[in-house]
Amino acid sequence: MYPARRLAPDRLAAWQQVLERGYEGLVAKDEASTYQGGRTMRWLTVKQKGWTVEEDGWRRTISAALSRGPKK
Repeated sequence: MYPARRLAPDRLAAWQQVLERGYEGLVAKDEASTYQGGRTMRWLTVKQKGWTVEEDGWRRTISAALSRGPKK
């Protein structure tokens, strides 16, 4: 499980951040919506077409930090 990352409130600016940061995509939710299991129009997932794990800059950054070990 990965922590949630807040993106810009403007949808086009948020998508630009997804591209710049190398994320697979984003999950957008109606702020007034509570969690519901199953499909709903209040939670939307948008993914980059053709994205691969090798492009995941955030995961690579975390892996590199973990391989260095704890700060002393």
